[in-house]
Amino acid sequence: MEKEVINLAHGSGGKEMQELIENFKFPNRGDWENCYNDSATLDIGYGQNLVFTTDSYVVDPIFFPGGNIGHIAACGTINDLAVMGAQPRGLSLGLVIEEGLPTEDLGVIIDSIIRVSEDTGIPIVTGDTKVMEKGKVDKIVINTSGVGMVHSEGLLTRELEVGDKVILSGGLGEHAVALLSRKFDYETDIITDSKPLVDEVMAVEDLVKIAKDPTRGGIAAVLNEISKTHGVGILLDEEAIPAKQEVRNVTEMLGLNLYELACEGRFVCFATQEHAGTVVDTLQQFNPDAAIIGEVVDDTGHRVILQTMLGRRILPAPTGRIVPRIC
Repeated sequence: MEKEVINLAHGSGGKEMQELIENFKFPNRGDWENCYNDSATLDIGYGQNLVFTTDSYVVDPIFFPGGNIGHIAACGTINDLAVMGAQPRGLSLGLVIEEGLPTEDLGVIIDSIIRVSEDTGIPIVTGDTKVMEKGKVDKIVINTSGVGMVHSEGLLTRELEVGDKVILSGGLGEHAVALLSRKFDYETDIITDSKPLVDEVMAVEDLVKIAKDPTRGGIAAVLNEISKTHGVGILLDEEAIPAKQEVRNVTEMLGLNLYELACEGRFVCFATQEHAGTVVDTLQQFNPDAAIIGEVVDDTGHRVILQTMLGRRILPAPTGRIVPRIC
């Protein structure tokens, strides 16, 4: 029999990646909780939780309109802490560099990381560097880990109920469209949406139940994950989902699914009907495109359903190789 092997779909953020991760049967997690969430949490007493996360970035190309691999590596890990309700306290930085990478390019990447650190006040406190022979790695791979703190009552791991509203903090697809413009050589005015989300999440954290940043696999991946984890259905209104017209045009031109595209500066969150309007008003101070895009519904199949002009259809978790490496 042919042996099963790892393929690119296992790293795309969709169904295959989730199945792969679920096969990792680590025997002892100690007192850590939320180990399959954006960040794991550890109750250290006095009502405080240590929050810990890590991520690796393999972007192609490493430079794109509005950003580079270093910028999204710093922002991505900060955001994984933020959407748990945590205040980030420090990051690590691990670099695996291909022999022959221009030092000027590395300098630009490091400068981007430093700027994010300075702008947010979140220090880079430790790290490591390795260099591989030419051809053994594609230019550069970056790993960033982060730690933060949050009071137990502030953890964004609250239960969802039927009627809760789904809120998106801004337009979809801008990071993907910006990066793919370099890969497929088309002109666009769109730049990456990559940015730290700490201020935005902190502005609404008392009013929202959970939050997720839709990176690999986009909102299709994170909403299916939430639906499954919380045992609820989610009904989305297609006409309410914000995206720039140029983003929609590019996705149609390339045959991509808008809802599967990675964002690096957006998050989805859930709030009660009572609080949803206030959450949107607050988020619109950061991004005018923030909007309510759906609600939690009673669905025993725990599905994500998209209401379109032609009727309802299921929005499944992404499968296969979604797009080239964009985060």
